[in-house]
Amino acid sequence: MPKLRLISEAYTIIKAEDPESALTMNGLRTLVKSGKVPSCKIGRKTLINIDVLKSYLTANV
Repeated sequence: MPKLRLISEAYTIIKAEDPESALTMNGLRTLVKSGKVPSCKIGRKTLINIDVLKSYLTANV
């Protein structure tokens, strides 16, 4: 089962794992809006798969 999280929750998880990360909340939103990180909308909420996000960040370092 995919680990779907709100953008704010995903940001908190990334920052908890790497407090020195240069990723910002706006940067994460931009990745989602541009389609580089897949997302799904449920009502007004945008959910992203945290495992896919981690893979994207690791692959593009």
